[in-house]
Amino acid sequence: MVNNEQINAYKKTQQSSNAVTSSHEIVRTLMKKLVNSMQKIVLDIQDERKRKQDQYLVDKAFEEKNARHKSKNLSKSLSIIYGLQTSLDFDKALEIANNLFQLYEYCRYEIIRGFSQKIEDGILKAIDVVKQIMEGWEEIPSLEK
Repeated sequence: MVNNEQINAYKKTQQSSNAVTSSHEIVRTLMKKLVNSMQKIVLDIQDERKRKQDQYLVDKAFEEKNARHKSKNLSKSLSIIYGLQTSLDFDKALEIANNLFQLYEYCRYEIIRGFSQKIEDGILKAIDVVKQIMEGWEEIPSLEK
């Protein structure tokens, strides 16, 4: 006779193993979050430019809150890029890892430059690069089967 506690423990183990996400899915999720935060940086830059053009005066508290918001998007983007770079496996696929590292580095550079100079063009180009990489990651599940 099987104990109910053992059955419940088995069910919990089975449920948790189904919840485990593949490393490919984690990378795809990170890249989607990266694109999202980069797009927010672009919107922040455009919003700031519009306010300056309209001679829109805002109080100091709003400006401080807005600056924290913009810095959060910058930090999030750079943290995700760092995570993607450190997850590259140079032992298994040196050439691919090197190429991805350089593309991520390009994106990092464009984000920092665009943020500091308030120019969104480079960030938009970097978003296109990330989207192209994402397309490659989207094809991986079909190749694995």
